[in-house]
Amino acid sequence: MAHRALSANYKYDSVSGLKLLGVVQDISHDGRLIVKARFAPRNGAVVRDNLKVMIGRVARVFGPARLPYVAIRPEKDMRTLAILGKEVYVLEEGDHGKGKRRD
Repeated sequence: MAHRALSANYKYDSVSGLKLLGVVQDISHDGRLIVKARFAPRNGAVVRDNLKVMIGRVARVFGPARLPYVAIRPEKDMRTLAILGKEVYVLEEGDHGKGKRRD
């Protein structure tokens, strides 16, 4: 069995049901985490780290549509400085059932 070495450029886009949102870039003046996102998640979506620990919820999506920024409202007991520079994820959404037709 051949072992493949992981390079620094090799990144997983998802961690078992989680979709990579982006990297925490900054902390705003009101304590929210600012993430340069790969896509625009829905407001209120739960944001987790790679260990599936809840970081907070999406408070606002802003900036250009192609590369939006996301403001995350962190949990009350979260140490925000420890999260700076880390990758964060959101749960992948499946079909919620609305809009399906019955034939």
